[in-house]
Amino acid sequence: MDAKARNCLLQHKEALERDIKTSYLMDHMISDRVLSLSEEEKIRDQPTQKKRASMLIRVLLEKDNTSYISFYNALLHEGYKDLAFLLQDGIPHPSYNGKDAVDGVTSYVKTVLCEGGVPQRPLVFVTRKKLVKSIQEKLYKLNSEPGWVTVYGMAGCGKSVLAAEAVRDHSLLETCFPGGVHWVSVGKQDKSGLLMKLQNLCTRLDQDGAFSQRLPLNLEEAKDRLRFLMLRKCPRSLLILDDIWDSWVLKAFDSHHQILLTSRDKSVTDSVMGPKYVIPVESGLRKEKGLEILALFVNMKKTDLPEQAHSIVRECKVVERGHRRILTDLLHQWNQPQ
Repeated sequence: MDAKARNCLLQHKEALERDIKTSYLMDHMISDRVLSLSEEEKIRDQPTQKKRASMLIRVLLEKDNTSYISFYNALLHEGYKDLAFLLQDGIPHPSYNGKDAVDGVTSYVKTVLCEGGVPQRPLVFVTRKKLVKSIQEKLYKLNSEPGWVTVYGMAGCGKSVLAAEAVRDHSLLETCFPGGVHWVSVGKQDKSGLLMKLQNLCTRLDQDGAFSQRLPLNLEEAKDRLRFLMLRKCPRSLLILDDIWDSWVLKAFDSHHQILLTSRDKSVTDSVMGPKYVIPVESGLRKEKGLEILALFVNMKKTDLPEQAHSIVRECKVVERGHRRILTDLLHQWNQPQ
């Protein structure tokens, strides 16, 4: 990581070691793929909470800018707002140059999406280029005006992965959403749960507390605060609402933003205003894609899969919902001589 971020961590090391509990923070960082399972185990093996925190910081100091941002976001998500504020001055600026050697994503894209809480690619990932391109084409239509892009389909069809993959594009972010991308995992909520989601989003957007030191107290106030922050602090940014169940939830976000959402219900945006675009995602996968995913699950080449793999793909329908150990056991058992 750059010198500014490193110095900020070292400057506030004592406060971090004293106050943080590492378990949930590490879950966020593993999800962002900036912390490995072996590093997590090394940290968990420390005998006290303070020593676990110290080891986490020691590991962080050997990592890159993306890891710093992931740690910062984890602090915000887990309620350590004061500690996150201490690290704010060390947040690295996105870099516009250079390609990642692994997946071709620029460091600018990685930083913007990490700052916005967009999930990393899953360990088992098979691209669906036509669907991703279709989502991107609709997002480009939001470049000049607010509106809604809905990715809809049955549970487990990969809507969230496709939404995240669509914004993993340098040109799209730089052209249409230079203000950034902000991911909110919504799910099925009541009013109090939705208010908490909005409060967390407002905190993320107003990290320095420049516009308010107090959280909004009700949904109407939260909606007004969000509209103000999006217009003043994050103009031309994209809000991604993942897993929307109810149309009434969207009214809290219906304030002239550019919004990408995922839902099982195609008609979920019927009650909101503005241009609307929809992208359907089929619940099943073609045979070849299913075999490709299955091969990734069990760490084999597709051509080396046994004949029984075809039956697994046919029975499972949506292989990407499977559990790696279960699929491995099935292959092992079905491949035994009878």
